[in-house]
Amino acid sequence: MRRIGHAIDMIEAKNAPSRGYLYLFVAVSFWGGSASLAKHLFRSGFDALIITQTRSSLSFLLLAAYFAVVNRSVFNIDRRDLLKFASVGVIGVAITNFTYYFTVQETTVATAILMQYTAPLMVMLYTVFVSKEEDMNGAKIVSLLLALLGCYLAVSGGALTTIQISSLGVASGAASALCYAFMLLASKRVLRTYTVWTMLVYAFGFATLFWLVVHPPWEIAAKGYSIEDWGIFWMFAIVSILIPHALFMKSLHLLEATSVGIASTMEPVVAIVVAYLALGEALNGIQSLGALSVVCAVVLLQLPRQRLRFLVRGSHEK
Repeated sequence: MRRIGHAIDMIEAKNAPSRGYLYLFVAVSFWGGSASLAKHLFRSGFDALIITQTRSSLSFLLLAAYFAVVNRSVFNIDRRDLLKFASVGVIGVAITNFTYYFTVQETTVATAILMQYTAPLMVMLYTVFVSKEEDMNGAKIVSLLLALLGCYLAVSGGALTTIQISSLGVASGAASALCYAFMLLASKRVLRTYTVWTMLVYAFGFATLFWLVVHPPWEIAAKGYSIEDWGIFWMFAIVSILIPHALFMKSLHLLEATSVGIASTMEPVVAIVVAYLALGEALNGIQSLGALSVVCAVVLLQLPRQRLRFLVRGSHEK
């Protein structure tokens, strides 16, 4: 039985990277698709603040209610770790979203995306040179460059006019990138001790507390949202943050933080494709080239492992 159990563990460990990238691809597909949905909601007159706030707050209520009935052990944590969960929830969830949308408001969507997705570079530099948790290799460097270039081409179409700079926009965009990088690193550390569900419950919980201070309940009630409006908020919360964030955290549990950061640049690629199909927005050849570049970056992240397995398999056959 021990041998069987050991064999199962080896199979799961071997397949962990593949599962991690699968989780991540589904997560960014939800995020990319919800970008067009959010755009539709904004055009319909919904305020960006209420959309951002209800994403995390309603997700927290749903998760907390579910696990209060099904599995209360999810809430068990060491009190000394409360600050870790608070930092992930406030900085990683709430402030990352706020600074991103503020950058969109002050500049353009392309500018906001490009600034936020400099986060993988920050993560790589930190994990290699500061914490020394990861090793630097050529594949990671090339993947990062391909991802950043592809992200730029995908969201801008190669036109510099889509990049608009302002002092506030630069400040909030830099903050967005720093917060996103922080979320990757801090979440990775928390996931070494706690489950994905414990992480999400407390992260969303602290994000909810943050938003209740910024935008109190009585201000929300004063806007008189209908039952149908709240149905939209619930639906958007589930598809835009609850499902994708859970999958994202699962991928972060299985992969290196740098790899997750690089591969997550698939999100804007998915977003422009969905916008093209659902909203009829333009998709030119340069954007398609950018999308291909990001895909190549993600594939390249897997090549060193696949090559190593091939060499090991070949030596055994000899």
